[in-house]
Amino acid sequence: MNKIPEQVVGKSLDYSRELNFPDETKAYNRYRQIVKKLLDVNAWQETAIGVSAEFVIVNEKKEIQMRRVKKNDFIRIDIPGPGTPSADGYDYVRVMALDQYDHQDKRKTFISLQPSPDPTTLDDDAAHFFKKYTSSNIVIKQEGNMVSLQYAGRNEVINTETDHVLDNVRNFLVGLGAKLGASYPQWKALIDGLAK
Repeated sequence: MNKIPEQVVGKSLDYSRELNFPDETKAYNRYRQIVKKLLDVNAWQETAIGVSAEFVIVNEKKEIQMRRVKKNDFIRIDIPGPGTPSADGYDYVRVMALDQYDHQDKRKTFISLQPSPDPTTLDDDAAHFFKKYTSSNIVIKQEGNMVSLQYAGRNEVINTETDHVLDNVRNFLVGLGAKLGASYPQWKALIDGLAK
């Protein structure tokens, strides 16, 4: 089972929620509902409580995929504000891990996203305001009558060393805002929406 990457460099960001239920069956049913919403990435904007970026699953040709997310998928993100000029105004992440564990009264779903290049280019630079080793991790767990939801951002370093000068300026401004706390409301809104 994949784990949240170790915090080595840059900033980390954490937010979590716990939900308690009268019995294990109710907890299990809610866990299943939450995981279903988690895997429906194209609906994250509607799931999130409050203002949210738009998240859309795309393939290597940037065609929108209307299905549940899978490992190695690309996710196109349209954040409020300016996007990366070299990637037509979008940020991209890739699903690096998507694991589910189910054993007796313990269940866990883990998804890990990392910044990636625009899927249609041969560019090595991440089309994202954070560097490509940054990760966004979501863990949903059910143990007995409790369900927990956790967001863990790790190794958040602003991506200002690409081959695209305008991207570097934009990434600095957006990344600085994220490091100063602007990304916290986005992930809090999603976790709160999943927990609702």
